[in-house]
Amino acid sequence: MLNDFRSYSAVELYGLFQEIYSSSDGMSELLEDKYPDARRLEEDVEALYRLPGAVSLVVEVDRKPAGYLVIRPRAQARLRHTAELSMGVAPAARGKRLGSLMLQAALDRVAAEPAIEIVYLMVRSDNEAAIRLYRNAGFEQLAVLDRDTKIGDSYRDGILMRKFVRN
Repeated sequence: MLNDFRSYSAVELYGLFQEIYSSSDGMSELLEDKYPDARRLEEDVEALYRLPGAVSLVVEVDRKPAGYLVIRPRAQARLRHTAELSMGVAPAARGKRLGSLMLQAALDRVAAEPAIEIVYLMVRSDNEAAIRLYRNAGFEQLAVLDRDTKIGDSYRDGILMRKFVRN
């Protein structure tokens, strides 16, 4: 089942984010840096909904939030036709095509609205499952950012991808 972020309390969403961030080193930031608490997440979600073309989805498994996806339109005047995608799936729900379900639903929503023309995303080069998901959804690789992410003492490359949702 797919729902909008508004179907959940900030505490429920924050719990989902905690589960995903704590189980994956694929995120480029720490949850504490992005959202120190549920209130900051709630404020960000409120700001997101003020942006034309924004999409936020939660996928459920057994009536429990198991993954999220956000398409955040850029606010700058000359970039308003673009947006950034971020998503994550809880460990127990990985490998069940939930990411594909969320991604297709989100892209369908974006394509149905005139606000967004291009969706961008960043993914680590060692996240093969995510790269495969994005390529299957029509994203193309634009650039490899050498040594983009540092985890401990090791570096990982980032891949910048995009998809035109309308020409």
